[in-house]
Amino acid sequence: MNTEVNIENRACSALDICNLALSKLGESPIPTIDPNGSAASRLCYIHYHPVRREVLCAHRWSFAQQLVQLVSSRDEIPDSTHLLKHNLPPDCLRVLSVNQKGWTLRGRSVYSPSKHIRLLYICDCENTELFEPLFIEALCSRLAYKMCIGLTSSTTARQALLEEYTRIALPNASHFNAVQSQSNDSHPLYQLWKHSGCQRGELHD
Repeated sequence: MNTEVNIENRACSALDICNLALSKLGESPIPTIDPNGSAASRLCYIHYHPVRREVLCAHRWSFAQQLVQLVSSRDEIPDSTHLLKHNLPPDCLRVLSVNQKGWTLRGRSVYSPSKHIRLLYICDCENTELFEPLFIEALCSRLAYKMCIGLTSSTTARQALLEEYTRIALPNASHFNAVQSQSNDSHPLYQLWKHSGCQRGELHD
């Protein structure tokens, strides 16, 4: 029995995202993400979170960025390179920047000459209400790609989904996220706009 997907006027849930991915494969919607359910439900259970983390790592998504201060423990002894160890937050998927020179990443720790550091990172964001529409589209494309062989056995469809993700969905999502996450005067496109007719008020219908 088909389960109707209705996501109008509300944020997508993890189940909604899975059903959107399944629709790319010509599959019927599932009522739940269940490790003991149908083949589609089981594959969604297996792949959703790993794929979500993979796509989160693929760009500096503004909605998934966290800024924290880390302090090395009092009894921490500098290593042979005179760097102090700072353990990454448990939800850190990707280090974006550290406000110190000479830092390095080893495993799940940042080593820095300073006892106090500020870390900007991509977190393991599970709150789908924060997901942007184009991020959801990229996530659906990647999720459909991962489940394609298990549900359709079609290598042609799988290749088409890979092309959709790498050439269309992810580039579009990352581009618009980057554009909107910077102020006008700091974005690279600002200088082009600054010298255009738009800035001089030369707008035409």
